[in-house]
Amino acid sequence: MKFKVWLNVVTFLAIALVIYFGWQDIVLAFQKMATLNIWVLSLIIPAQFLSFFGLSKLYFYFFKATGVDITIKQLFAPMMELNFVNHVFPSGGASGFSYLTLRLKAYGVSTAKSTLGQLARFVATFLAYVVLMLVSLFLLALQGDINSMVILAVASIAFSVVFLTAIIMFIVGKESRINSFTSGATRWVNKMIHVFRRKHPETISLEQVHKVFLELHEDYLLVRGNWRGMRPVLRWAFFTNIIEAAMIYIAFLAAGMWVNPGAIFIAMVIANMAGLVAILPGGIGLYEPIMAAVLISGGIPGAIALSATLVYRVITLLVSMAAGYFLYHKAVSKYGSDHLTSK
Repeated sequence: MKFKVWLNVVTFLAIALVIYFGWQDIVLAFQKMATLNIWVLSLIIPAQFLSFFGLSKLYFYFFKATGVDITIKQLFAPMMELNFVNHVFPSGGASGFSYLTLRLKAYGVSTAKSTLGQLARFVATFLAYVVLMLVSLFLLALQGDINSMVILAVASIAFSVVFLTAIIMFIVGKESRINSFTSGATRWVNKMIHVFRRKHPETISLEQVHKVFLELHEDYLLVRGNWRGMRPVLRWAFFTNIIEAAMIYIAFLAAGMWVNPGAIFIAMVIANMAGLVAILPGGIGLYEPIMAAVLISGGIPGAIALSATLVYRVITLLVSMAAGYFLYHKAVSKYGSDHLTSK
């Protein structure tokens, strides 16, 4: 937590400096917003719902490959609720993990399968990031708009994704490693909690954690033996990433500017990764300047980069939050707050 707080303090100071030195571009960016083509901009809304559909398909094919009978219709609303929860309770996706696990229990999805499904979603999404970022670097190189810092960021993200994927697969791949990991991790977390809650030395049950990880191991072996069934998961991960980048591109088209799609995709990935450590909901205040800075480094004028980023963010946040809020409270009314907010 201290690292996260200091990281955000440094980030906010950097944002303040960006605002101070880039004030003219910021003023010009808001002036540019008045000239945007509203009809083109409105295409962001159906594209956003298309991205939720793509996410539903991703989970559908994962659960199909692991023997869970669930429909796309049953998954579509939880995807929007999941987005709402991750924005309202920012925790690097941890809140969403808990919520979706509880939400899908109504459809007979076990905790282990839901957890593995979400891990598979992140792994597939990040692997798609790596491939598409490499393609993006090639597109930027063709145009001659490539920055050494961008190359460093792409290389760092690619290495991190591959390394973390390997670690996850290593841990859940063998029962003895699961035993070592769950016992060590649970003791460490309980010690940290015990510092603040001395009367509860075992807040997290080792037995329960061990049980979930053993189920994860069994489901992982099932997935590993059915790689062909996982191909659609990767395809839909690519689809959702491309749709997200397309929404940003629509904002630039509304401003009357054709830009290199490579710059947009790399900016989106770097901003999304930075948003994982943000304190404010949805990475607000961190996502926007980082994305704009990367776009500028890709040769896009500062005022247009900032105005398009802000417009894209405002529309997508308003639409997703409104739809997610409605569906989340509908789910709470149907299943009960206790069922969806506690294990």
